[in-house]
Amino acid sequence: MAFDVLALSPFVNEQQFPLLTKALAGGRTAELMRKQLGVKGPTTVNLMDVDVNMAQAGATCSFSADGDVTFTQQTIDAKHVKINMEFCPKKLENYYLSTQLAPGAIQDSMPFEEVFSNYLIEKIQDEIEKIIWQGDGAGTSGTNLDMFDGILQQTASFTDCNTAAYNGGTLSSPLTVADMVEAIQRVYALSPSAAVAQNDFKIFCGLDKFRLMSAGLLDGSGLTSTGGQLANYASDFDPFRLVYPGTNIEVIGVNGLTGLNGVYGASLNNLVLGLDLDTDTSAGLEVWYSKDNRSIRVACEFIMGTAVSFPDQVGKVAV
Repeated sequence: MAFDVLALSPFVNEQQFPLLTKALAGGRTAELMRKQLGVKGPTTVNLMDVDVNMAQAGATCSFSADGDVTFTQQTIDAKHVKINMEFCPKKLENYYLSTQLAPGAIQDSMPFEEVFSNYLIEKIQDEIEKIIWQGDGAGTSGTNLDMFDGILQQTASFTDCNTAAYNGGTLSSPLTVADMVEAIQRVYALSPSAAVAQNDFKIFCGLDKFRLMSAGLLDGSGLTSTGGQLANYASDFDPFRLVYPGTNIEVIGVNGLTGLNGVYGASLNNLVLGLDLDTDTSAGLEVWYSKDNRSIRVACEFIMGTAVSFPDQVGKVAV
């Protein structure tokens, strides 16, 4: 005697929980930028500069006023953004996810709500990270990058460090392992001194370019000795942050620049993130059961925009 199983489909165990979510690079830049809160829409960043003239002769008792206080403004073109989603839990009834539905015909809660909510917040922050750098509020791409202007909208006014003033030539696209060490060195060497002198000056590149830079450091590319110089860097064990050997400047890999052939150096105080509330993209997430629609609804709203206070004090190698 034997079992006759020809009429059965092969068994696949689909009841393994919890659900796994797709890996995200995450948002980092928003945590580093200077926040300007209470922003409801287009808002100015008010700036001041002072001319100091010390060329006058000081050996007399005369008084001759010389020097101006100049007030300027940059605009945070902040936009009101919302995310709306709707789900019908009953659509899961014929699938393995039905084991996660509550008993009863009325499904008034989201299965795996905690996993969903946490992952959605991470997903939103991941998208915001890209918009903060690459956003174009006037864009028509039909993607999230159309939400508001990012930092790179002002790149034409950044200080170009990819010039013959360093090493007698320029770098070209794409930035390779052999190029990335030099690209970081160029931003460090040729960014405005007033910016580099700030204790919060950082150099940013994409996660992909950060890995190329690390590979270049390890094999000694562009260095006067071998990759042993890495032993001198300070690290908090973050895989995408290190203090560049021989300097006190931190290099940070951010997903907002991933895929771009660019390296940027700026004081964090010079990069402004306009928000209404600092917690809008996390605490502002709502999940509820709509009795009128017999479905689960999800909403998140926030106001956000960026500005660079002094664009000429941002160094760049953009190829």
